[in-house]
Amino acid sequence: MYLRPGNLYKDFTVEKKGRSISSRGRAKSGYSDDGETLRGVLAEAKPQEKERWRQLQHPISHTIVQKGKPKAAPEDRLIFGDRIFFVQGVDEPGALGLWTIYYVEERFDGHEYQD
Repeated sequence: MYLRPGNLYKDFTVEKKGRSISSRGRAKSGYSDDGETLRGVLAEAKPQEKERWRQLQHPISHTIVQKGKPKAAPEDRLIFGDRIFFVQGVDEPGALGLWTIYYVEERFDGHEYQD
């Protein structure tokens, strides 16, 4: 991991995706903030990473590297100020709990994924 100017640690609020039943009996999904935060380094994804995830039908725009075990899962979203990042994938290299890489897509339209 290389730190460049602007790539310093940032605090992200983790919003977990939840599912419930509406008053009409239909499935609905939403996000809840249970106070979980993670500290990580935000960087623009490399072109090779973008292409790989695009082929998997999960486009990404950035990666977030966090020290420690994963605190978010795919379909959760990470909030940094007024920026929203949807988690497309999580990678824990070596499965040792030392580092976690989140592959995320930044959205500007307020889009929420619905099932």
